[in-house]
Amino acid sequence: DMCTIKHEDHAQCLKLIQKAMTDKAKEPTVRQIYETMGVYLGYALAQYTEFYKIDHVMILGRVSKGDGGDIMLDTARQVLQTEFPELPPIKFHTADDHFKGVGQCIAAAALPVL
Repeated sequence: DMCTIKHEDHAQCLKLIQKAMTDKAKEPTVRQIYETMGVYLGYALAQYTEFYKIDHVMILGRVSKGDGGDIMLDTARQVLQTEFPELPPIKFHTADDHFKGVGQCIAAAALPVL
């Protein structure tokens, strides 16, 4: 149940990862985390195209902030181009870094009541 999970620990972990991206000694290792997320994102989007026509994707959330977010998106693009060349290109859209950090909250607040 997502409502009972404590997310503060995950947020603090992400902050540490993002801080490590600014340390030249740690960056090569931390970069692998973002590359891995990009691989997962690329494969997930390819799978979603089996059910949906996807032309554009809006990427939000703190994980997409900074250089790490750019690495993640570049890796996802590379996966789509290399592994799924038959798919039409998917355009990624992002916001500025401030909005990325709070964008999920804004998007969730705008969802209709079911």
